[in-house]
Amino acid sequence: MKSNYFSLWLLLVLGLAIVVGISFMPHDVSVGAYALKKAPIKSTLTQKVAAEDTVAALAEVVVAVDEKPKAVETDTLPKSIFIFGDSMSFNLALRLAAYAAQNGHTIHSINWDSSSTKKWADSDTLKYFLDKYNVDYVFIALGSNEMYTKNADAHVPHVKKLLETIGDRPYVWIGPPDLKGNTGKFEEMLAATCRPGSFFKSTGIEMKRRGDRIHPTKEASALWVDSMARWMPKSSHPILMNMPSDSIRKVNANIISWSSKKK
Repeated sequence: MKSNYFSLWLLLVLGLAIVVGISFMPHDVSVGAYALKKAPIKSTLTQKVAAEDTVAALAEVVVAVDEKPKAVETDTLPKSIFIFGDSMSFNLALRLAAYAAQNGHTIHSINWDSSSTKKWADSDTLKYFLDKYNVDYVFIALGSNEMYTKNADAHVPHVKKLLETIGDRPYVWIGPPDLKGNTGKFEEMLAATCRPGSFFKSTGIEMKRRGDRIHPTKEASALWVDSMARWMPKSSHPILMNMPSDSIRKVNANIISWSSKKK
């Protein structure tokens, strides 16, 4: 009896193997004048695999979308802040000094009127003051005099040299404000060259200007810094930048006016 069952099961297995094998053959199988109809086993199996691949791919997309950038923890240690740049840097330094006083930082500033990334890159001024003040956080206010350049990429070496001089110190490059008629190419170059999270875009911020219609007023510059301070938690290295209290009025920004003639 057992032998009969075994033979029956063997025949069923062999039959199933033949049916499966035929379904995976690339061509139709004929016996005499009759064409054997293939069972849809291959298509069923492959469709299942494709469906599983699709589900897996969708799962990866969902995971990627769900992944949010982790917030960088604010560095609460007091900093030796240094801000340098062109004529825009003067009033920015005044407001930054109030933030420094509020949050326990020290500040020094070099204001070099009409300067450019090239002038700073060709000078050893930046390295000298970074070492002198033992700087551990840098703000850059540079580029306003180059916003109309036709070839922004030509300035990349100058920007890279400045950033190499700054080295591993965390920094924020405060982008130039809107200037009538500029193409925006120089700002785009700065944003692409700076480390991620280290460029603050200033275009788009409405500012009252002085008589020259270029430089923001002292009050507008203060609001400019306030905007940057609110952005600071999104930067690559946020530091304490709590809003200065009303009691902080006149503070020393330690501003030095510089020129190419100075050594």
